[in-house]
Amino acid sequence: MTGTDYSSYLRIDDLLRLQQPLSEGASDELLFIVVHQSYELWFKLILHELELARSLLLAGEPWNAAPRLRRAVAVDELLVHHLAVLETMSPEGFLEFRDPLAPASGFQSTQFREIEAVSSGTADVHAESPLRSEEQRTALLRRAKEPTLWDALCEALSQHGFVERADAGTGAVRAAIAAIYRAHTDPVRAAFHQVFELMVDHDEAIARWRHHHALMAAREIGRRTGTGGSLGVAYLDTTLGERFFPVLWEVRSGL
Repeated sequence: MTGTDYSSYLRIDDLLRLQQPLSEGASDELLFIVVHQSYELWFKLILHELELARSLLLAGEPWNAAPRLRRAVAVDELLVHHLAVLETMSPEGFLEFRDPLAPASGFQSTQFREIEAVSSGTADVHAESPLRSEEQRTALLRRAKEPTLWDALCEALSQHGFVERADAGTGAVRAAIAAIYRAHTDPVRAAFHQVFELMVDHDEAIARWRHHHALMAAREIGRRTGTGGSLGVAYLDTTLGERFFPVLWEVRSGL
C-alpha cells in the first residue's frame, strides 16, 4: 500500500506521547494537560488566521480578510467551551497536582501573548519574563515591530479612500467607520462592515474567555497566588476590561 496514512500524516504516535503527568495518582492531571495542549494548538491556528487577515487588509482586500477572521472567531469560541471541560475538575482534584506545576502558569503562554500582539500590540511588555526562552522572547519582540490587525484595517480604509493615510489612527478613522455602519450597501462598504463586526466578535470572544477563565480559576483555587507567582485570580480580574479594538466599541455610541 502506498500513500500517506492517517496516523503518520497527523503524527499521532508522537502526539500521544506528549502528555506526561508529574504527580502519581492525580487522576485529573491528564485532563489539565490535554486541555492546555489543545489550547496551544488552537492558538496556533488563530495566529495563522489573524496573520492572513492582516495581510489581506494590508493589501486592501477586506472581502478576502473576512473569511479568515470568521474562522479565527470560530476557534475563539472553542477556547470558551474548553473551560467547561476543565471545570469538571474539582478543587481537591487540582490540588493533587498543582504544587509540582510551579512556576509554570498559563500567564506564560507565548502564543496567547502573540494573539494579543497581532490584534492590538503590547507584545514587548511580556517579552522579558525570565521564564521565557530566548526563542519566545525573540518571537514577542518581533511581534511588537509588526503592524497590528488594527493598523491593517486603517491601511485598508486609506487605500479605499475612506480616510487620508495621514489620518489613520485619529478621529477620522472613527468617523469613517461610523459612516460605513450607517451605509454599507455597495460591495466594498459591505465588506468593511463585515470585517468590523468580525473584529468585534474576536474581541468579544476573547473578553468572554478572560471572564470565564477568571471564574474558573476562582472556582479551582479561590484567591490563592498563581503557580507562576502572579496574583492569580486578582491578576485575571485586572484583564477583564481589556479590549483589542476600543474604537469599534466606542463608535456605537455615536450611531
